[in-house]
Parts: sequence; structure tokens; C-alpha cells
Amino acid sequence: MPMHVSIVSVKNHKYIRVCSSYRNAEGKPRTRVIENHGRLETALEKDPEFLDKLKARIAEENRLEQLAKDRELELQARKRMDKLSELARSNNDLPGCFHLYNVGAAIIRKVWCDLKMPEFFRYLQKDRNIGYSYDKAAYLLTEQRLLAPASKLQNFKNKDSSIIDHSEIDHSEIDHLQDLYRVLDLLKEDKESVVKHLNREIQKRTKRKITAAFYDVTTYSFESRNVSDYKDFGLSKDHKVNEVQVVLGLVMDENGIPIDYELFNGSTNEFGTMVPLIKKIKTTYGIDQLIVVADRGLNSSENLFALRQIGCDFVIAQKFKNASADEKKAILDQNNWQQSTCDENGEILCRYKTLEVNKPLYETRTSPTTKLNYKTKKIIDSMDLHWIVSYSPCRAKKDRADRDRAIDKALDAIKNPGKLRLTGYKSLVKMPRKDGAPQLDTEKIEEQAQWDGYYVICTNLEISPERATEIYRKLWQIEDCFRVSKSQLETRPCFVWTDSHIYGHFLSCFISLVLEKYMLYSLKQELGDQVTHGKMCSALRQSQVVYDDINPQLPLFLRLYEPGLFDEMSKHFGLKVLSRVEKPVGLKKKLHLPGLKVVATTA
Repeated sequence: MPMHVSIVSVKNHKYIRVCSSYRNAEGKPRTRVIENHGRLETALEKDPEFLDKLKARIAEENRLEQLAKDRELELQARKRMDKLSELARSNNDLPGCFHLYNVGAAIIRKVWCDLKMPEFFRYLQKDRNIGYSYDKAAYLLTEQRLLAPASKLQNFKNKDSSIIDHSEIDHSEIDHLQDLYRVLDLLKEDKESVVKHLNREIQKRTKRKITAAFYDVTTYSFESRNVSDYKDFGLSKDHKVNEVQVVLGLVMDENGIPIDYELFNGSTNEFGTMVPLIKKIKTTYGIDQLIVVADRGLNSSENLFALRQIGCDFVIAQKFKNASADEKKAILDQNNWQQSTCDENGEILCRYKTLEVNKPLYETRTSPTTKLNYKTKKIIDSMDLHWIVSYSPCRAKKDRADRDRAIDKALDAIKNPGKLRLTGYKSLVKMPRKDGAPQLDTEKIEEQAQWDGYYVICTNLEISPERATEIYRKLWQIEDCFRVSKSQLETRPCFVWTDSHIYGHFLSCFISLVLEKYMLYSLKQELGDQVTHGKMCSALRQSQVVYDDINPQLPLFLRLYEPGLFDEMSKHFGLKVLSRVEKPVGLKKKLHLPGLKVVATTA
């Protein structure tokens, strides 16, 4: 044990001693005297700096002793790692005395605790008669979604690869796979409470002020054709035309962190999904002024008037190719540009103009025969809007390149008619009504070309074009939420089938997405934009240690990953960086683990 300088009082005199602590055979703490240096006052009379010099010498001796121990430990670890490599090469597997664990789980658990999720789930469980830990089961689903996304069966099997000892989190072990399915039912019941708790905790840590809500819709597919209340066939965003799906509407804040979501039947038209969720968020969190930002796929007269009715402003992309002739003429007019932004060389980056447009709301009726809604010619309301038109030479270049690729595919499809069923370029092909071969639709191509580089944003706010564009450009982050959800977190295809389990599954995935986005936002505040979703997830998933008890008297954890982002993440979230070799007690302390997984040796 390290030595320390101690000042003790004996019969009105103080004495200087160098002591070392240890534990006796019964495990009780004891102290032994290593050096005696006499009375304190006598030593200081001879040398006023005697005590400081003594402490410095003891500190240096402790350092050298610890360095020698670390070198010995490192030497033993290297020998054992060499043996591990040799055994792994010969057996193509780890022998019984070596066990791999992922330590990325420690960061996830730390963030989970920082957001006070254990206390919240224990509160939800207290009046329920269930035989497992609600917190532990919900955490396990979140952890595995971030580390090794898979089915619930695979999640259950993978729990033993985590450095977290799930049986020690609250002394209530998950013994059965069925517990993970049961917790999905609970999550469905508690969805509103869980979302409110997450938003409350994130608001405290990010100083979030919800002034803008970014909304979009996507679809998640099932490898199934069985229809239910949620699962149904519909317009798939992923082109999964032969699979049932659900529709999910997501609201995100300006930091890219999700606020709330709602799940809809797979055949739901996306136009009707936005306003109810926005209204719920505005009411739930008492927001007086809220700017709704959405893509043009959600821009309809009904939505715009409904947003105004519930007291929301909006910045929404506008479809303009099907606008009136006068509106098209005003957009394409090259003499009514109002301002431009240029680079340092004077080259125009973007031009802006604002058009004043009156938006009518037509009466909607339901057909008694088809039961479908249709619009009449009767105007029941109107609204003055601003169309902010922008033209970018860079965007025009991209639009031309995209169309040129589509033309090449269309020409290839004309030669191979079997490809004409594909979307993306079919609109550029003119099909004959009777006899004859398909041809390239040059008129449509010319009509499309005149819109290269143009973009229109619709708003009811009195703001500058630059401010409207700045607000709208943040919408890419919600597309990024969907990308992360579908790729990094592998939310689909879904491997649950009952409606209750489906709803619980998506809440579990939403929790994982919120944690992932919150962690990324927090890291970027310190480390900058070089941290990405991919890098962060890779760091969490690839950070492994080997538990090695080849010598039962000195079990060790050997770090397999190299210094880098994971170490920065550990420090940022309040954990300590692991050394190359760690004793179990040291690793437990550095990672703030409530329990530590140690496997009994069978070899």
C-alpha cells in the first residue's frame, strides 16, 4: 500500500511518522509505522521545509513503487496477451479463461443515469406487480439498440457481452426472454410519461427553448404481409411495396434532438399527421410561440390554415412547378431579384426575392358514392403568405447533373422496355397511345430545365430571406434522425408483430435515438463537428476489454481498443480513461459501475 506522512499527538507533543495502511487477516484496516522522524517542532527548527521535503520524497517513492507495479502488471499482461493470441490462432476461439466485454455500455449507462431514468422507471414500477426490474429491462433494450441492434431474442442473448452486470444493477435479474416482450406492453402504457420525462431532463442539460419544431414523416417496414391496426400497406418511403408498414411522424428541436413522435397506421396519408402532434406538443409544454418547419410534402392548404388556427407560425417548403401561370412568371422573372449574397471574389452564391401570395382555402366535401374527400370551388377563407424564392448557381448545377443521369437511364430504358416500370426517370419517357416505340419527352425535359436552381419557402412570418432559409436548412437534421434510426439503430425491419409490442418497440427505439442525439449534441459542444454519428457509434461498439483470469490470484481486464474518441467520450461524460491493464476493482471504479461482470473460470 502507498505510504503517507502522518502527524500524531502524544503527551502534548506532535511527532512525524511515515505510515502505510494494510488489512489484517480478518480484512480489518490497520496501519504500520515505516519511519519515525521525532518531534515536529524539533524538525522544523532544524529545517523549516522539512515536512514539505518529506512529503515530496514519500510521494516520489510512492510514484516509483506504483510505476514498478504497473510495469510488472504490464509485463504479465503482455505475456498473457501473447498466450491469448496463440490460443486464439490455434483454437479459432477464446479459451475459457478469457471473456470479451463491451465497455461502451458504461457510457450509455452513465448517460441513462444522468437523465435520471432509473429513478423514473422505479417510480413507474412501484404500484405494479411485476417480477422483474422495469428500469433494467428498458435499459437493456436501449443499450442493445445502440451497441448491437437486433431482434429481442438476440438482444437477450447479447446481454452477457456487456460490461454491465445486469443482475447487479438493482439486484433483480432478467431471467427470461419473455420479460423483454412484457416490458414492451408497459412502454406502450407509459409512452406519454416517458417522453415528458426525457424532455424535462434534456431541457435542464441543454437549456432547450422550443421556439421551432421540425416535423417530418417516414415509414418503417415489416417482413410480413399481415395487416393489423398499425401494420398496413401504403406509400413506402423505402419502396417496400410488398411489405406492410407503419407511418411515424417525428418532431425535433433546433439542436437535432427529438421531442416527440406518433405512430400511425401504414396506410395513413402524411398530410393529416402533422397538426395533431404539433398541437399536442404546444399544449403539453405550454409553448406560446412556435415555428413549425416541414418539407413541401406536408404543405397543404388544410395544414397551413390549421397551424394558424392553433397559433403556430410556419416555414415550409413550397411546391411551385404546379403554381398558377402568374406565380410561375413572377418566380422566373429575372428583373425582380431583391438581394444577393456573394463570395469573397464577388461571385453570386444565391439570389432572393419575396413574393406576396394570397392562399385560398376551398370547401371540402365527401362524395356520397366513393366516400372520398374532394374540394369545391367555394372559398371559405384566405391567408396572406410570403413566398421566399431563392436561386443558387450551385443548386442549378446539381439539378442539371441529376436530370442528366435520369435522361441516361431513360434512354437505356427505351432500349430495354422492361426497365420502364422503374420510377425516377419514367416521367421523362413519352409512351405511345397505340403503336410505336417509347420516346424521350423533350418538352418535359425543357420545362424541368427552366426550374434548375430554384427553391421556394412559404411562411407567414415577417422575416428576412436569409433568416427563413437559415431556419429551413436545419430541417436536414430530422432526415438525419430517420437515417440514424434506420441505419445505425436498425429500427427496421421490425421483428415484433402484435400492436402492443409494435408500439413499445418504437418507444424503445425513440429512447435510444434521443440518447444518441443528446450524446452527439453534448460531445459536439466540446469536441466540435468532427464527431459524427458513425464515429460515435463505432467508438461505443468497438471498445472492448478481455477479462483474463488465467492467474486466479491476479485477474485482469486487458484493454483491446486504442486511445481515441472513446477516451474523449469517457472523460466528457464523467468516467475515467482505462489503462492498458486494469484490475477489476480499478475498472469498476473508473467506469462508475454498480456491478462488474466477472466470469468463473472453467479452464
